[in-house]
Amino acid sequence: MSRSAVAQSPKTHKLSTQFIVFMVLAAAAPLASMIGNLPIAISRGTGGNVPVAFLIAGLILVAFTTGYAFIGRRVVSTGAFYTYVSEGLGKPLGVGTAYSAILSYGAFTFGLAAACGYFDEQVSIAVGHRVDWTICAAVSVVLAGILNYRSMDASTKLLAVIIIVESAVLVVFDVSVIAIKGWAAFPLASFAPSQWLAPGIGVSLMTAFTCFVGFESGALYSKEAADPVRSIPLASYVSVILIGSFYLLTAWITVGALGVSEAKATAVAHGGTLILDLIKDYDGQTASDIAGVLLCTSMLATYIAIHAAASRYIFALAREGLLPRMLARFDEVRNVPVAGTITMSVATVICLACIASTRTDPYAAIIPVLIGMGTLGIIALQAAAAIAIVSYVFRRRREAGPVVLISSVCAAIGLSVALTTVCVNFTLLSTVNTPFVAWLPALYLVTLAAGLGFSLWLRGARPGKYARLVLVEHRANAG
Repeated sequence: MSRSAVAQSPKTHKLSTQFIVFMVLAAAAPLASMIGNLPIAISRGTGGNVPVAFLIAGLILVAFTTGYAFIGRRVVSTGAFYTYVSEGLGKPLGVGTAYSAILSYGAFTFGLAAACGYFDEQVSIAVGHRVDWTICAAVSVVLAGILNYRSMDASTKLLAVIIIVESAVLVVFDVSVIAIKGWAAFPLASFAPSQWLAPGIGVSLMTAFTCFVGFESGALYSKEAADPVRSIPLASYVSVILIGSFYLLTAWITVGALGVSEAKATAVAHGGTLILDLIKDYDGQTASDIAGVLLCTSMLATYIAIHAAASRYIFALAREGLLPRMLARFDEVRNVPVAGTITMSVATVICLACIASTRTDPYAAIIPVLIGMGTLGIIALQAAAAIAIVSYVFRRRREAGPVVLISSVCAAIGLSVALTTVCVNFTLLSTVNTPFVAWLPALYLVTLAAGLGFSLWLRGARPGKYARLVLVEHRANAG
């Protein structure tokens, strides 16, 4: 075969369902979520009854996935939430959602990059060879950029290893508690009916939902998936069920290790080191040290996954002219949005340079705010998508059936309540009490309004361009 023939028939790298699942699981970051969020849910939420919050959140997101899978089999696009909101609620709201998605995934990406640097610095201090957080963060940015630029295969292989190892640490902890506590590791009192609406349930629900952030990102890989109609819905179901079951079980066993009545006081006393301290008690100092190191790799994994998701939102919007067209460059051989990936990496470097220039403790003042903003935005996107899916399913209720419709309505209500809870408790989510921080969620309203106004202007001034918005492939007979 001649070289020209080979050049004309490049081998593309399509993503399988399992690869997409690993990207979604990496975005959810099991170890980082449990170490970072579970202590907050217990200490500031419902204490020993916190498993209820994870059960409620999991059920709501399974209900959401029912409608999400229905629309995902019929509307194939890399725009994900932007596309679904446009299909269900109209293009103007879809455009506003699109720009909000860029803001939320961008903030999350910047915060995670800085967090990777911060936690790597803490580990380097612990081993006696301090490396400044800016250097560690720069290494993380370069690694994520290279992996996501090369191909998704490279990223997912690394992420698969990280996810398996970090999950194994929590599994070993769970098994150790069960071995020592027996059935007491599963206290039925955690699910007492009287505690389902106990004081603090709002905070517990908020932290539970934040642990699931990223599970929805599978739809962003539609263009790269080998069989998007089948693999994206399947990956969404598998991911949310695996994540939900794992979080619920670990939260329940953690409460069993602490004791239902003592859980809240103990969590308050230990603070952010609660899970690491428990691992030390049940598995030894070495296991706790390993968990601390794996916390860094867990942060890196979720950073790589969220960076990839943000890059695909840039590609989706640029492809439709909502961002500069040059950002829509896509490598068809490696199936990578190269311009979006480079843009996200450069933007992250600029943000990190700005953070470093303040010469403040990044974790005390900046990282939680950025991650909090990203988390709030993604939950808002989930809520908007849930409402849009209800509209979409209702118009096709004969095809969808009552189960999909009822599930979608329940998800829309549940996610709307979750969004309200997160907005009310935003300073808790960001862990920074500076007065202006409480007003940061208003940026999403401004962004949504700007996108809505721009879309309406396009409809009147450039109807041709407006008509070409929301590039999707409709599958009328999707199974």
